[in-house]
Parts: sequence; structure tokens; C-alpha cells
Amino acid sequence: MGKAEKGSIKALANKAKSKGLQKLKWFCQMCQKQCRDQNGFKCHLTSEAHQRQLLLFAENQTSYLKQFSKEFESNFLHILKNTFGGKRVRANDVYQDLIKDKGHIHMNSTVWHTLTGFIHHLQESGKCRIDETEKGWFVQLIDQEEEMRKEKTLRRAKQEKTDDERMEDLLQRQMERAMETANEELLNQLEPEELVRDEDAKPIVFNFKATTSESSFKVTEETVKVKKEGVKKEKVEEKPALDVKRKDYGGSSRDRKPQSSKRSALDELKMEEERFKEKKNRKDHWLHKGIVVKIVTKKLGSEYYESKGVVTRVKDTYGAVIELDDTGDEVILDQKYLETVIPKVGRDMMIVNGAYRGEIAVLEEILTRDYSVKLRIKQGTRNGRSVTVPYEDASKYVQ
Repeated sequence: MGKAEKGSIKALANKAKSKGLQKLKWFCQMCQKQCRDQNGFKCHLTSEAHQRQLLLFAENQTSYLKQFSKEFESNFLHILKNTFGGKRVRANDVYQDLIKDKGHIHMNSTVWHTLTGFIHHLQESGKCRIDETEKGWFVQLIDQEEEMRKEKTLRRAKQEKTDDERMEDLLQRQMERAMETANEELLNQLEPEELVRDEDAKPIVFNFKATTSESSFKVTEETVKVKKEGVKKEKVEEKPALDVKRKDYGGSSRDRKPQSSKRSALDELKMEEERFKEKKNRKDHWLHKGIVVKIVTKKLGSEYYESKGVVTRVKDTYGAVIELDDTGDEVILDQKYLETVIPKVGRDMMIVNGAYRGEIAVLEEILTRDYSVKLRIKQGTRNGRSVTVPYEDASKYVQ
């Protein structure tokens, strides 16, 4: 039978058939040849070219299977990523898109016999999430780059937290040592000491300056004379009978100086700790989940202006998803269009920036003159500590 004439109906049909997909059972993966019917496939199996490919496959079956499996998995993940992204989709839909390509790697040439076995392999390798429903198996791609970024962020945060705790422990130990030293010196100063005198030492002499009766009489007489004459005179000061210098049993200024210096050393350590925390925790972003904020922009409309809501999720560090208290609507805004909310005294607040960033505290006092609030931390290692922060560094906390 001769070849169909070019442009004829038979030629066009043959061309369409060659472009489309044929039956899978008539495809030879080693030779990359698709046969149209059973007779053609049988002739191909007896051909010399096919026999040579079978000999090559028999020499190293594992290598060929690994290569085909790797290509099939790569093509499947490529379609899943570029066509569906991170969406949850039926595994069979992805497979149908894969086999639309005439030159695709067939599954019967891989180590997996079924699509179910293949997607279970993807789950075990950590590349996809899968779940089974009444409609079949669903698959969702795991963004490895995003997972790596999250892991790196968590590792960096853990490292920073470890450094903070290490520095805090160091400062705490220094403060404890300084307090112990100050207490020991104070106890040493208060301990009684025995008076030790040398043999050649001179005796101790007390000089008492006593006033005579005559001088005492003169003072009394002058006083009486003034009262009788009615003349206004300045009050006459009488000197004490004994001119004895009082000893300051509280210790001289020289003795009290070490205690003051120790006190200043403790203050210096506390200030150093505060400076370290302030430098470490002061960021250019302050949004936290669970705080109450107020909208200060009219870009969303006048009905949302000065509305208050709870931050349900922080988006891209500087944005927030806010659930409004009045309407229950959810809006997304940048932090520059938001401000913190100061509640009533006794309510919970979160410190959103600065040395004590992330700490939950109770509002004790509103310092309107200084535009700040006095808080008492209520949890963690700093429980009970009172701090003063500006308005913009703390906001009402609801969860």
C-alpha cells in the first residue's frame, strides 16, 4: 500500500494521529516510539533496533529505572509548581496535564506502578502534602525555599534569644556578686573591734569646759533686766555646759563611701542591662498578634477612621490583618496607618518595642505629662518588675 498523497484526507488524518496521544500499551519507552496498533507494536518488538535497546537495558536496569523515575518526578513537580502553585489540587488533574505532552515519561517505565504510590513517595520525601477525600487523592506542593527561609528565621531567632539569655545571666551574676560583696563589707563595718593600745600610748584625756556660777548668774540677770525694761533685744544663746563632740555612730563618710560605690555599681549594671536590651530589641516594626490598634487614616473610608480592632495576623512584618470591633470586618493596613491603644488602669498591655519587647504587663499608671505609661511585667523571669515606656511602645492586649 503506497503512501497517502500530500494534502489528502488520509494524509491529514495520519498527521493528526501522529500529533495526538496513542494507546499506552503500544508505546516503547526505551526506543521512544509510539505504535498505532497491535500489529505495528509487534513488528517493533522484533526489530533489530529494539533488540539492541533491550540488551542495553538488561546490562544496567537500575540505572535506567532511576533515570526515568527522576525525569517523571521532575516533570510532575514542574507542572504542579508552575500551573497550580501552592494550591491544593487533585493528583489526577496534575497527571492529566503531564500526559498531554507526547514525549512525557510513562509511569510504567518508573519504579512506581500507580499514581497513589507515587504521591505517597512525594509525601515521604517532604516535597508535597497529600490527603484523601471522596473525590480522590489531593496533593499540595511544599515550597522548599519558603520552608528554608522559615527554618533560617527560627534558627536566627533562637540564636538571638540564646545570646540575650546568656547576657542577662551574666549581668544577673555580676549584680549578685556585687550585692554579696557590699553586704560582707557592711557586716565587717558593724562588727565590734577590740581597743588595742600600745604600752607607750598616752592616756586619753577628756576636756570638759564648764561655765561658772557667776557667768550663769550674769546671763540670768541680763534676761530679767530685759524683761523689766521692755527693751527688744536679741535672744542670748547659752553655750552648753559640756563641750563634748558627738560621735557619729552611723559611721564616717569615709566608712560609708564603699557602700555607696557598691550601690552605684549595681545601678550601673542595671543600666548596662537596660541599654543592651534596648539596643537588641528596638526594631523599626512593632506589630504583634493580639494587640489592639487604632486606624488613623481615611484611605479606607471615613467609616473606618479612628476605628479600633485586634491584630489577628502580622503580614510581611510591617502589615497587619485587623478585625474591627464595631463591624467585625477584616482590613489589611501598614503599621504607619495605625497607632497603639492605651486601656484603663489595671488592664493588660503588651510592650511592642524596646528593651522589654513582647512582654505582657499590667497598666499601673498613665503619665500624661511624660506621654508614657508605668507597667508591671506579669510573667517570665522579669515578673513583678516595674518599667516606664512611651505611649508608642505599648498597646492594649486582649489574647
